[in-house]
Amino acid sequence: MRFLKIFSVFLIIFSSLISAQPELDIKPNRIEFEDLFNRYDYAFLINKGDEILTIDSIKYNDSLYILEFENNLQLPFSIVPDDSIRMNVTLSGFYYVTLTDTSDSIMVFNNGISSPEPLEIRIRFFEDEYGEFNGTIRDSITLVDSATVYFFYNGIYLLDTAKTDASGFYRITLPEGEYTIGAEKEGYYSVFHDSTYDPFFAKLVELDSGVVRTIDFNLKRIDNPNLSVSGQIIDSVSGVNVNKGIIIVRNGTHVPIGLEKGNEMLADMNVYAGFIKPDGTYSVNIQAPAYHYLQAYTNYFLPGYYNDEGMASIFWQNADSILINGNILNKNILLMRDSSYGGGSIAGSINFTSFSDQTDYEGITILAKNINNGALYSYNFGKDIGDYKVSNIPYGTYELVAQKIGLDNAVSQTVIIDPVNNQISGININFNISDVENDINLPSDIIFYQNYPNPFNPATNIDFYLPQTSLVKLHVFNVLGELVETIVNGELSSGLHSVKFNGSALASGVYLVTLEVNGLGLSKKILLLK
Repeated sequence: MRFLKIFSVFLIIFSSLISAQPELDIKPNRIEFEDLFNRYDYAFLINKGDEILTIDSIKYNDSLYILEFENNLQLPFSIVPDDSIRMNVTLSGFYYVTLTDTSDSIMVFNNGISSPEPLEIRIRFFEDEYGEFNGTIRDSITLVDSATVYFFYNGIYLLDTAKTDASGFYRITLPEGEYTIGAEKEGYYSVFHDSTYDPFFAKLVELDSGVVRTIDFNLKRIDNPNLSVSGQIIDSVSGVNVNKGIIIVRNGTHVPIGLEKGNEMLADMNVYAGFIKPDGTYSVNIQAPAYHYLQAYTNYFLPGYYNDEGMASIFWQNADSILINGNILNKNILLMRDSSYGGGSIAGSINFTSFSDQTDYEGITILAKNINNGALYSYNFGKDIGDYKVSNIPYGTYELVAQKIGLDNAVSQTVIIDPVNNQISGININFNISDVENDINLPSDIIFYQNYPNPFNPATNIDFYLPQTSLVKLHVFNVLGELVETIVNGELSSGLHSVKFNGSALASGVYLVTLEVNGLGLSKKILLLK
């Protein structure tokens, strides 16, 4: 009898241990995406057990979906018994969906009774029309191998990349649609179709089903490897690095440089761009020291500027431009999530009250703002001919907000996206030119930059900034104090100036460059190595 009592107690304890387990239940256990306007849904992860449930990891196709958890929880996380966590699922990569993707599962790994637990996905639309891009990449002399070509769907979503082979040739098959295409190779400036360094002005290329489009690129070698800016692109909410996209380095108004009207390439080289690496880092080289604004954009985030406070800055008014006069490090940009999950679009033209030169359209970002909740739902960029198109907008009432550095924001009329009218055109956005801020944060002091390259052989560039029109003398002396050359001797206007010094007739060694402005003297040491 005593043995039976002990055995009964053992069974009770053993049964309790078995029943005291976490158990994951997903409600609903199936999500359906019906069309472009219905690409957002959610499910609850519920702990039906008696112990703490740990969600270890989730296996899913990250090219198709974005998963987010309430309260910005990051994996792994725990759920106490009888509690739940909401998991939001957005079908972000709608342009990737093929017939085989229309039946899918998101697998949730956990420490419960059943792991992994599936969340079934059904997609009621798919893309089965494809075309081909191909082409060659060269510099001024030779074909370039191992260059990377980037393809941005609708101009903003990085869909895929291709590499050139030993003969500088690339080929890729992609879904039909409109693409912005860019190319890069280490040691060269990044360039976009067609022949522009500004991704905003890149010509959109239409790819139709069964069509082969040939897009070639010519790369320009970097002039000065000692003039660059680098950093990381970071999700402002999770703190995780963003692993794709474009970084733009645009000449800021701290040091405005007058451009010759109609000189498109000269204007274009006030803009430099690079591609965000898979680890979230970037590095962009420029040609001459100056103040620049940094702007980044990528899939499923709103474009953002760098600022000194380390905050997400969608609008240029909250940005800080930086002086790039060497290899500038750790300039990180934080980005805010994009709320876009619709299929509507708004298109039109950009106008100015008093001027219409092509360069006026440089650097214009257009955002779709929902006037009911104030959220920004999508974006795109103005083109060099003054037109724009913002896509992937959900149903709702919007106004378009356009921004350009130095101008107040321009706002369009109200536009409604609904099931009947969801592809809207002819919406004009007008900037008031009287809003130009010509004197934004202009430096009040003389700036004398270090020459580049340094050491040099035989020539080097010497740059300096003048806050006002001044009498200027620029001399080069040897270490004995003997005058070698007078480069400048006269009156110069305010702004950034760049002169070239050629030391081909001199011996190797250290030289002293002196800048005298209205009697004030500054100096720099330079090194000639032959």
